[in-house]
Amino acid sequence: MFLLLVLALPALGTEPGRWTAGVARTDITPNQPVWMAGYASRNTPSEGVLVPLAARALALRDSQGHRLVMVSLEILETPDSLQQRLMRVAREKHGLRPEEFLLNVSHTHGGPMLSAKNVADWGIDAAWGDRAESYAEELTLKIDHLIGTALSQERPVQIHYGQGKCGFAMNRRIKTPEGMRMGPNPDGKTDPVVPVLRVDTDEGELLALVFGYACHNTALGDIRQLHGDYAGLTQQRIEQDHPGTVALFLMGCGGDQDPHPRRHLEDARKNAESLAGAVEDALAHPSAALPATLSASLEMCPLAFRPLAPKTDFEARAQSPDGFVARHARNVLRDWPAKGAQPADYQLPVQVLILGGQLTLVALGGEPVVDYAHRLRAELGSGQQPVWVAGYSNRVNAYLPSRRVLEEGGYEGTEAIIYQSLPTPFQPDVEERVIQSVIRQEKICREKR
Repeated sequence: MFLLLVLALPALGTEPGRWTAGVARTDITPNQPVWMAGYASRNTPSEGVLVPLAARALALRDSQGHRLVMVSLEILETPDSLQQRLMRVAREKHGLRPEEFLLNVSHTHGGPMLSAKNVADWGIDAAWGDRAESYAEELTLKIDHLIGTALSQERPVQIHYGQGKCGFAMNRRIKTPEGMRMGPNPDGKTDPVVPVLRVDTDEGELLALVFGYACHNTALGDIRQLHGDYAGLTQQRIEQDHPGTVALFLMGCGGDQDPHPRRHLEDARKNAESLAGAVEDALAHPSAALPATLSASLEMCPLAFRPLAPKTDFEARAQSPDGFVARHARNVLRDWPAKGAQPADYQLPVQVLILGGQLTLVALGGEPVVDYAHRLRAELGSGQQPVWVAGYSNRVNAYLPSRRVLEEGGYEGTEAIIYQSLPTPFQPDVEERVIQSVIRQEKICREKR
């Protein structure tokens, strides 16, 4: 198991007892048609732009010089190739250790595909894979500049934490006689909490707002125009209402959550108004001041896969008329051909940050279901120790089911693997491995303060 801890030396010029912060924002909208990610039903490339896509960054430094750079991206995922590029840039160009860099994607289904491998796995013409790689290279350059700009703009600030509530997310797992299926489930688990981190300058300027919510960015359906869905519209709304502020959205544990209502632009706008209202409500109420202390940790948590089915099963699936089933089977036969061979563990990034000795921010890779938010708050939280659980962080190319979801079956636990190029579903102990990684790191972070 690979463990990294912040051991940064105090930075020159850091004011004793104070936070410093810098922000930046940049457009990341593709400048030419791309194949869009998120919906297998799309059979043509993008056709223009409905709402431009953006990336935003917040650079923080505590009174001892410990650093954190958050980058919020309006894209669907971070496949391995893109994550490695961005981590390399953060380390080599800006001196950031892995635990000092938090990358979160909004999971908009209105953005571009990001790697040639994904394009191939979805059976799309290879020319669009070249386009995806070209875009990923351009995106890497933009994020490099974004990080540098945020770091260069640092100045003394005060940081507060508060919460609002929002209610348009709805659980999308329904138990039927045929098994677990996707659809609105008003009785299912949700997470209404909207965590809000506000960053103010000494002059009273609202420099940055970081906020989160646990819900898929699927309000607009499979339209062919590029867009950032409800989260992109919410960030725009907040920045319009607070000129000069940069608003960063951190996607929560929304793996089994869909917006309701959904499918139309007006639905996305209503959802954005609701979420922006929750953020404003948090700003209007007293919030907790966070002292200028920061500790961080990052582990690559190994998640084991279930044993592979017999080779003959995959050979039969490789002849399926369903292209996704057939391609998935051929990929498994190609990668694990030896009898008795098993795929290596999936390496899930699990990051823990403690701000001001009070707020615990947990950033999980993949697409965690809502169970993780509820359990981690119960395991770590108290009235004076709030817990913010973000999903879709750092490496995002697989669902992260809980034990309950795995046992129930359905899309998030078992069926989605053919779209996300996993060999088999995870073992039932996946939840326990993740929870124990968080608990272990939270303890280490508090000991290092």
